[in-house]
Amino acid sequence: MLFPFLVSLVGLFFLLVNSILFYMTRNNKGGQYFIITAYLICLFVEELLCNIIGFYHPGSNFFLSHYYFIFQFIALSIFFRNLFSNIILKRIILLFLILVLILLAIQYYREPDLYWSFNLFEIGVTSVLLISYGLIFLIQNLRKTKLNYLYFTNGLVIYLISSLSIFLTGNTDSVILTEPFLLDFWFFNSLFYILYQFLIFKEWKNLTVKDRLKNSTLTMFLNILRRSDR
Repeated sequence: MLFPFLVSLVGLFFLLVNSILFYMTRNNKGGQYFIITAYLICLFVEELLCNIIGFYHPGSNFFLSHYYFIFQFIALSIFFRNLFSNIILKRIILLFLILVLILLAIQYYREPDLYWSFNLFEIGVTSVLLISYGLIFLIQNLRKTKLNYLYFTNGLVIYLISSLSIFLTGNTDSVILTEPFLLDFWFFNSLFYILYQFLIFKEWKNLTVKDRLKNSTLTMFLNILRRSDR
């Protein structure tokens, strides 16, 4: 269907914009900013290939989902591990990261045919853990409206919850409305993806404004010091 595909391209466009914005403003930023930048760029490459293959050969791009879920799990596990200050949480995230990767390696070794289809265990365990990390971060900072990465985490949790429910159907031919206007599950996935990208943009804008205010305050302070020395 052309319309859902065009909607997915809108999400891809916003992903490209966010990737460029984060990359262009990456200098003098922390490790968390770098992780998100790398995450967005790699995600754009994966999504671009997924759209190209899906357009020319519908239903033959399922293998890319493994790269998507595994890379996302690794990158965002490291992101949340850096974000949390609690040592126990950091160790738990590292433990789950290593454990899940080992279990997935064993699973693909035993069932190599899974490479060409959806892996429900992979989708479920990686998404649930990232949702859990995001919710823990949000709950810990309920009253901190100006904290960094709140927009990003909110968008991630909302998107992963919606995406998880859709991906676990494992059926790309599912249609929930009838003619004359057909609308499949992936259309809704694309809408939530656009929302996710919008919140990532809000995060970039929030971080950029804070950085500018910090730099302007520092510049003002240095000017005051210079004047006092005269």
